[in-house]
Amino acid sequence: MSDVLLRTTRLSKIFQTGDHQVKALDDVDFDVRRGECHAVVGESGSGKSTLANIILGIHHSTYGELHFDGKPLHQDRPRAMKRRIQLVQQNPLSSLNGRRRIGKSIRLPMDVHGLGAAAERTRKVEELLVEVGLEPEMARRTPASLSGGQRQRVAIARALAAEPDLIVLDEPTSALDVLVQARVLKLLDRLRRDRGLTYVFITHDLAVVRALADRISVFAEGKRVETGTADEIFSAPQAEFTRQLIGAVPVASAEEEKMRDRIRNSGRLTDGAPVG
Repeated sequence: MSDVLLRTTRLSKIFQTGDHQVKALDDVDFDVRRGECHAVVGESGSGKSTLANIILGIHHSTYGELHFDGKPLHQDRPRAMKRRIQLVQQNPLSSLNGRRRIGKSIRLPMDVHGLGAAAERTRKVEELLVEVGLEPEMARRTPASLSGGQRQRVAIARALAAEPDLIVLDEPTSALDVLVQARVLKLLDRLRRDRGLTYVFITHDLAVVRALADRISVFAEGKRVETGTADEIFSAPQAEFTRQLIGAVPVASAEEEKMRDRIRNSGRLTDGAPVG
């Protein structure tokens, strides 16, 4: 079995708007290894969301190849393949049906994909709620009655209900305050390790993923400008754009402040001491 779960080769996407073409992705080679959290970091318009949408089958690529578990992955894909790749969106309030009770929302993937006996699915919903740190009684509530952090935990439980191999996390904590954000990130890390999941974590903020990501790919203007382990990216960034992103990361100590100053001023570090 290959170590690589997801691979793109020369993946490109061109959007046509009238007489104007926008190249949202430009010959992107990108690998995601089994069991890792691979963060995709970049500013708005960098191509990271386009990459996520192609992985999810929302967009098709203009050219290039996408493989999942060693097999070609196209926009039109069988239901079984859709089940294996799930999404947790940025805003859980808009991603959950406001008229549907929480339990039914979490149960929906099980019903759609025929997972488990029908009589067991209610019990499974309760188990999933507990797994993401919520009380089973919340199955009877609606999204509007929950906090933002609770709603995002519900969205995570719904993704888990499909028993996926890969979860695409699209800015999953950007709508949350800092304290809740930290708790959700800790939950995601635990779930990945406990379940052997693989994550593609889309974000504009390097600070969010520096303690969570195994590897980080930095995108700018549709290109992957750099990929490395989290330590490599933070201690010895190769691309100027990456150095700019790190320069905007909040620091927690005088040592980190000195490290960030060296990155800004020298273009490349020499001592290799990690920020994270």
